Amino acid sequence: MIIKQQIKFGSTRNEIDELAQKVLAGEKTATSSLLEYYKLGIKELSKVGDYIAVLDSSDKRIVVVQVTRIEVIKFKNITESFAIEEGDGSLSNWTAIHHPYYSDRMSAIGKELTGDTELVCEWFQVIPLTTATTQTG
Repeated sequence: MIIKQQIKFGSTRNEIDELAQKVLAGEKTATSSLLEYYKLGIKELSKVGDYIAVLDSSDKRIVVVQVTRIEVIKFKNITESFAIEEGDGSLSNWTAIHHPYYSDRMSAIGKELTGDTELVCEWFQVIPLTTATTQTG
């Protein structure tokens, strides 16, 4: 197995560590990002089957996940189910977290967040540690 990416979820040290632990515990099984970032080459698009190392705030590998599904979904069409899978507990909490976050990110590239802003939504599963001891590529 080749690890395609190493990522951190969240913005602050506490968020990064908390979200890494949620992934490890199976409480966070999805993530989202701005489609615009991929169009601009800021981020590299994952593929179903890719292995990704989730890091904590100290760059320590906490867990390896495998991407199981990818969909492009408009901001206004995010569901309660997805919000829970992303580890945010509810759609209202997801919106309270992600609206300001994505507004800032869109503003940084000269755009505005709207309900029609497209997000790349990825679902993943934890890979057991014995399977995940391989190289980064």
